Amino acid sequence: MEKNNFSDSVDPAAKKISDELYPKILDDLALDRYLDFESAALLNTEYLVLRRKIPDLSRYIGRDSIIIGPAESDLAKVKITDADIVIVSGSAIATYNEERLPDFIVTDLDGDLTKLTQYSRSGAICLVHAHGDNIEKIMHAFDLCPGPVVPTCQVESLGYTTNFGGFTDGDRSVFFAHFLGARKITIFGYDFNSPVVKAGADLDLKKRKMKWARVLISDLYQVRLGRYGKENISYL
Repeated sequence: MEKNNFSDSVDPAAKKISDELYPKILDDLALDRYLDFESAALLNTEYLVLRRKIPDLSRYIGRDSIIIGPAESDLAKVKITDADIVIVSGSAIATYNEERLPDFIVTDLDGDLTKLTQYSRSGAICLVHAHGDNIEKIMHAFDLCPGPVVPTCQVESLGYTTNFGGFTDGDRSVFFAHFLGARKITIFGYDFNSPVVKAGADLDLKKRKMKWARVLISDLYQVRLGRYGKENISYL
């Protein structure tokens, strides 16, 4: 299959983290790798059929990143400069009401879809993620995200889809910021111990997902430690 993704530029050390943890996550959460692959293949096919073009990310390389999560907190504490990249996780779209348009939205299409479409139409780049539980939504991904899209997956990169690393929207945001070469990544609005849970969702499952998110980010921090120092990833 022709390669039209960023996989050759993904840091091998970051990729190794996800490659080693992914089978353990599948076992712990009783997920189906084949369905993850099926969803990724569908996303790639839709991207190809619609003749979408991979956005140029060159102007984002090497800039500090602010990751916005859904936990209730005072966003005014975050001093965002014009030089910073703002990455909003999909679950935080509903509560993100800043004048500053997000540079990126990392989403598996499980959030405020109306606002997602509005931000996408306004130019925010959406990292649309394919996994086994959102195949039906992937079929409508490009109606929901009419603007620029980077298709992502959690299996091996294929076609237009790229596995940047990570598992949940939040930690995938961090891995993507690392891919962009951010020396400093600030994570805001994340509470691993008391995660935000959507109405009707399984709290225990969410906590187990957040456990893995913490492990993934911690392992990535260690990879980055020698390159960017102790404050390479911080929380507000």
